[in-house]
Amino acid sequence: MNILHLRASNFYGGPERQLHFHARHAKDSDFSVIIGSFTEGGQSPQFLKVIAEDKIETCLFRVKNAYDPKAIGAIRNYLIKKDTCVLCTHDYRTHVIGWLATRRTKTKWVAFSRGWTRENIKMRLYHTIDKVIIRLADHIVAVSEAQKRRLTRLLIPEGKISVVRNAIEPEHLEGFEKVDLRTKYGFTSDTLVYVCAGRFSREKGQTYLVKAAATAIKEDPRLRFVLFGDGPDLDKIRSMITSFGYKDKILCPGFENNMVGCIKGTDALINPSLSEGLPNVVLEAMALGVPVVATAVGGVPEIITDRQTGYLVPPKDIPALAEGLLFMSNHRDQAEKFAKTALQFVRNNLTFDRQNRRLTAVYHQVLS
Repeated sequence: MNILHLRASNFYGGPERQLHFHARHAKDSDFSVIIGSFTEGGQSPQFLKVIAEDKIETCLFRVKNAYDPKAIGAIRNYLIKKDTCVLCTHDYRTHVIGWLATRRTKTKWVAFSRGWTRENIKMRLYHTIDKVIIRLADHIVAVSEAQKRRLTRLLIPEGKISVVRNAIEPEHLEGFEKVDLRTKYGFTSDTLVYVCAGRFSREKGQTYLVKAAATAIKEDPRLRFVLFGDGPDLDKIRSMITSFGYKDKILCPGFENNMVGCIKGTDALINPSLSEGLPNVVLEAMALGVPVVATAVGGVPEIITDRQTGYLVPPKDIPALAEGLLFMSNHRDQAEKFAKTALQFVRNNLTFDRQNRRLTAVYHQVLS
């Protein structure tokens, strides 16, 4: 039985890696998982090429872009031709297209829900539409209990929602080359380097991290911060850092291809988000045995127990975040203990085998 997962993206990031490894582990299941996407600017998406190299079946819909109305007919024809029993969609664009493409077909539609952002008016509009469209899905997969609660507040019945958390494979991460951040950015050997990774937009909380980092550096001059990513707020954050006089201590180098290698080379991962689904970057840090300081938002408290598998702080709380940063520098033995416990938690609870069993159960439930 064929399952098509549709994702409108170019980069091979966290959500794309989830699809990749689900398809890999599904090879021994009752279902054949196919990963599909669209041409972007006439080019095949990077993530689809990576997945295809792993001998996983992929499909590319050659349309102008993900908003091209021709995509609806192209997908519908594909679903019928391949006798696809379930179409899974993974973002607001594919939710709309998936809903329209599965109408008047035998294919069931499953929408994956990771969360919504309020980054700008355009995104808020798209996600408002998504909250209406997603109600029409045959079934919804939420990446956390927190996201399931958000969905039920839209008056979606609980029985229509399954929680399937993101997974991580520590052995896969071993293949990434470790980045020596001290050498790369000219830091001295005695510095402690903390990393943050994410799109520079309001809901990712870099503004609060920069303010907390400035406070922490005054208390512990060994601290250095590298904030990876790109986005609309990048220039604003850089200007803020310059105004604090810390542009040589808090760096924003832009997008980084080997983010896993950078996490390997850091002393702690900081995730200051104001909202989250279940952040892959936090899972990666846990799977690499790297201590984590994170805001207690979305599904984060479901994978991090405060002062056991990491350090949790309230969102927007600059003093609490600064205290967490200093805790990691002043209590290195405790931080390493958190990291070891987190790694064991990941190995016991967040494997792709477990995720695959839960998704297989969802497919059977939808088709029953």
